[in-house]
Amino acid sequence: MEAEEADEVLGRIGNFGKYQLRVIGVVQFVGVFAAWQLLSSSFMLPEVDFWCSPPELNLPRGIPLNWTSPIRPGEDKPDSCLMYDIDYENVTEQTIETEGVGNTTCSRWDYSRSMSPESVASQFNLVCGNDYLRSLSQSLYMAGKMVGALGSGMLSDKFGRKRMILIASISVLFFGVVIAFSPSMIVFTILRSCVAASTTALFTCGFVYCMEIVGGKWSTLVSFGLEYSWALGYITIPLIAWAVPRWDHLQLAASIPTAIFVAVMAIPSLVPESPKWLIVNGKLKEAEEILSKAEHENGRKSTQIQKVHNSSYTDQEANGEKKSQNVTVLNLFKTPSLRRCTLIMYYLWFTNNLVYYGLTFNAGKLIPGDIHTNMVISAALEFLAYSVAIVCFLYLGRRWSTSSFMICGGVFLLLTTVVSSTTGKIVLAQMGKFAITASFAMVYQYAAEMFPTVVRNVGVGSCSFFSRIGSILAPFVGRELGSLSPVAPIFIFGFTSLLGGVLALLLPETNNKTLPNTIQEGEEFCNQTQFFCIKKKEKANPSNSDK
Repeated sequence: MEAEEADEVLGRIGNFGKYQLRVIGVVQFVGVFAAWQLLSSSFMLPEVDFWCSPPELNLPRGIPLNWTSPIRPGEDKPDSCLMYDIDYENVTEQTIETEGVGNTTCSRWDYSRSMSPESVASQFNLVCGNDYLRSLSQSLYMAGKMVGALGSGMLSDKFGRKRMILIASISVLFFGVVIAFSPSMIVFTILRSCVAASTTALFTCGFVYCMEIVGGKWSTLVSFGLEYSWALGYITIPLIAWAVPRWDHLQLAASIPTAIFVAVMAIPSLVPESPKWLIVNGKLKEAEEILSKAEHENGRKSTQIQKVHNSSYTDQEANGEKKSQNVTVLNLFKTPSLRRCTLIMYYLWFTNNLVYYGLTFNAGKLIPGDIHTNMVISAALEFLAYSVAIVCFLYLGRRWSTSSFMICGGVFLLLTTVVSSTTGKIVLAQMGKFAITASFAMVYQYAAEMFPTVVRNVGVGSCSFFSRIGSILAPFVGRELGSLSPVAPIFIFGFTSLLGGVLALLLPETNNKTLPNTIQEGEEFCNQTQFFCIKKKEKANPSNSDK
């Protein structure tokens, strides 16, 4: 009720009702499309066996060879990046003579087709000297997400939430389809970065839209609930990849369904513009029409209806905008306690992105077993992780929940390095992924509550920036470093997560607390040192997300 009284939009339509259920029921699918585009790379760029198959042999695709390449001293497998420098037109495995023969770069590679008849790796020969392009493509994808996160906020503030959702979904559809016809790895990588920016804009704008039409406990429930759409995309993409294994067909299968979402979003009466955005931008007539219909749909009594006027509400918004113009990220570092909390929160976001995407992108390399099965299990655990996160956030508080899950995640990952059983490694790795998934979902709302109102957008935005650094590094840490030492990435993921869990205990508890508004209040708030006592005060639950 407090949230309704303080907010003119919620005061008229309520914290949650049939109107919000209908609209969010449509918009929530942004998570599915974002997950499909990002996670499909695990199947388009899989770890596949390859060998040197010179074109002179005229062998069918998929026929393995082990006699065309030399074996380096101390190794038991041929170096498929090289081949014997001989004429292969009139030679067979039985007649080849390698004594005193030199080596040269392989002239053509062939690949195992057991997982996919054609992957991006096989089509563009991402092996040997080109192997780094796999990780570079993933990192540039995450850089595209960074651009999308920074740009979508400004564009949605200027042009509207729904309009940006529609534009972003059209972009996902266009670039997603065009990717399937990429003639080279460079084009593929560039187009994937465009998709990354578009899906991030789509998810972020969709999240903000939903948060602007709910209040009270529904802010927390919808905030975490939107993650379920991501998990739905997570659990379905392995099934799509199993049914459509060829990479370009998979890309089309993950992109074309977006056309249905575009068509639905184009219906004006089904998903209208955010009434809060309309009011802030002076479009009062349009806001009034939407609010009147929403009131009727939610069964709100006519005695509760108050017309939208350009009065104290919009004056307050205007004054807030003027004040926010002088706020920069530097305000977060002017006082010692707030500075400490800011740096810790930066680290938590960085670590959660590093570990989450490091394990997700490299599931086939770091986690033993079939990649389709592993991803289905991971996705199923995501549903459970989000459910557990909601319960913990509501009843155990933010600090201890975040800390516990990060510490558990780190311990589970570190234990995989000392367990010899393959089954044991899979179980521990999945448990570590489960814990990180839960903490990943937690840090978004935790940050939004911890930063003072005057710097909340700046604080969460800068956290998002540092988180993308972690996700950009994730492919290189997980794959490139993993090629040198299989246990090194797990040690890094485990220790960084463990450290993050300890540092989280130095943050203030925000659950059932009166949240800070000014820099001074934020400094006092972050100066709290209570570890076990959580005093119930006025409850407030702002939230943000940009997964």
